[in-house]
Amino acid sequence: MRPLLALILYAAVAARPAAPAIKPTIVSVAKDAALADAAAELSKSPAGAAVGVEPGDRAKARLAAGADQVPFWDALEAVADQSKSRLTVRDGGRTVVLAPRPGPREVSAVSGAFRIVPRTVTGRLLLDQGTAVHEIDLDVHWEPRARVYRIDSAPRITRAEDDRGTVLTAEAAGSRHYPTGSLTDLKVRITGLTRDSKQIATLAGEFRATAAERMLAVPFKNLAAKYPIVQNEGGVSVALRSFEKVGGLWEAQLELTYPEGHPAFESFEEQKWLRDTRLRLIDPKAAAFEPDNDDVTAAGRRVSATYRFKLPAAANPLEQGWSLVCDTPGPLTEVTVPFVLKNVPLP
Repeated sequence: MRPLLALILYAAVAARPAAPAIKPTIVSVAKDAALADAAAELSKSPAGAAVGVEPGDRAKARLAAGADQVPFWDALEAVADQSKSRLTVRDGGRTVVLAPRPGPREVSAVSGAFRIVPRTVTGRLLLDQGTAVHEIDLDVHWEPRARVYRIDSAPRITRAEDDRGTVLTAEAAGSRHYPTGSLTDLKVRITGLTRDSKQIATLAGEFRATAAERMLAVPFKNLAAKYPIVQNEGGVSVALRSFEKVGGLWEAQLELTYPEGHPAFESFEEQKWLRDTRLRLIDPKAAAFEPDNDDVTAAGRRVSATYRFKLPAAANPLEQGWSLVCDTPGPLTEVTVPFVLKNVPLP
């Protein structure tokens, strides 16, 4: 795609009003709970993150206050504060470990299902311009139950100033990332800091993400029924058009229709979110068969998918007890994630 056309398309997407950030999962942690027990309880929450504690006596430490009916990330930060821990994100954002905190509490911001943490600040002097620039690397992670398929590579900064009240300037950026886990990085480049600046007192901004609130599991239990079989789940219509033996393989054809307002994707972006649309064949003993191959394509908010299964010769999935389960993202939307970071240290 030519750069000018890409810029025009990006500007058009940016001009659209975006929905608010995805709402967080609300959780509670009991007062006086052991740290390991609190982590185990948080792991059971619908947020979808595995929460652990680094081995040692800390796991038996009791929490002074716990947390009552607060967003998932706020609860984790409260637990970290009470146990003098830091949050270490692993496994592409799917696991959070409470590790010993060697220094002061890390700077962070929570916005709905998202958490934003500055990781590094690097200062450079551009000799040809006589200008000092600072690059800030931000980690952004989110509750793993939410699927983020597209996200800005740099936030739009709405306010930035140092500890003396000096207004800082941030560069704009127009590219996007396509994360495969629950973690990505954003970069901010600012000018205006001097040797007298001790901290970035305020760094406020927002970024856009294309996300699904959750995954759906749509079952088809009577495979000998008359086709098409249509199921509606969470606003998504899933139609099993046919399921029959073709040659040596069992072939299932599906059509999925997403609601009006489905975000627009460029052709090269389609597979970024289609990767999570899958089909499982379940036998009467609850054993799952994955397809040997598939073809999944999208045209706007409509998805066409064909899945082919190789089964033992004696298997007949049209008999009672067999089923198909279509896993697919819930309705996708463009969300805006605002954040405010306070007192970011400088090198």
